[in-house]
Amino acid sequence: MQLDAPDPEQLALDARRLSTYSVGALRVATEADRAFVLFPDAVRALKALDRLFQLGTEFSMPQGMCLIGPSGVGKTDSFKYFRASLPQSALFSQDFAAIGVRVQSRPKTGHLVQGILKALKYPFAGGSGKQLYMRRFLVFDALKNCKTRLIWIDEAHHLLYPRRVSASSDLENEATEFLRELMDECNISLVLAGTSELDTLPDAASHLASRVPIREEMKNFTSDGNWVGFVRAFAKQCQSFDLGYIHAPEVAMLLHLATDGNLRAFKRLLTEAILIAFDRGHSAVDKEAFCSAFKQVCGQATLRSNPFV
Repeated sequence: MQLDAPDPEQLALDARRLSTYSVGALRVATEADRAFVLFPDAVRALKALDRLFQLGTEFSMPQGMCLIGPSGVGKTDSFKYFRASLPQSALFSQDFAAIGVRVQSRPKTGHLVQGILKALKYPFAGGSGKQLYMRRFLVFDALKNCKTRLIWIDEAHHLLYPRRVSASSDLENEATEFLRELMDECNISLVLAGTSELDTLPDAASHLASRVPIREEMKNFTSDGNWVGFVRAFAKQCQSFDLGYIHAPEVAMLLHLATDGNLRAFKRLLTEAILIAFDRGHSAVDKEAFCSAFKQVCGQATLRSNPFV
């Protein structure tokens, strides 16, 4: 039997898709992508999470927190670190003791029910909006059976929308009412993570706000000694590639100019520089690698000036 020859155009397309970086470069850059440094804002957030986790299900009085911060400052990374560092215990399930749900714009009760059931790996998490709404009591039972102590709501500022156009500002919508019911029914600590829009929670959902009294904030780094210390600590965590270049304070300041002190932007730029330096046959990152990395992550048409030129 004669087999068809490979399509040259398809082979060329596949080669282009897979030839940007080598497998070795991807391997060493992954360490930087996964690294997490306990900087001051993260430490405060983790201490609050530890407290809420310990108090969750212990008292009838609801416990909750709003974690405020712009996109990319490390809110979700802090929660992932918190979950990964939970101790083994017979008092709770390692997988379900703290669960996270990301909400979409203008979520309904059904969206939250579906998200929680998926986080609990419930086999039948789908259904119509009405079916999911009716399953909220199933959610309460599932959370109790799984011994869940804390729920993290990501992008929680999406919760703040009026029930109807003519509604007064202090009338809760069904999503915030559901979360309030969940806290009261299950005695679970609730963390609302999102932008500064969450500061309007007392006006938009006063009853839920009274159950979420803690306010912590995570900000982009300012260009000071804390930033220099963070950059150095991050470099020390990455052992698979030499990041000694970024130890110098003047280089750390260039990195701040390039990223505005945003954790996500910093990790993206550093990861790209490692990929580029490795595939150039270098054993360490340098100014040239960061110059190219900035062009890659920001694009040739960026309106921002490249501080590494």
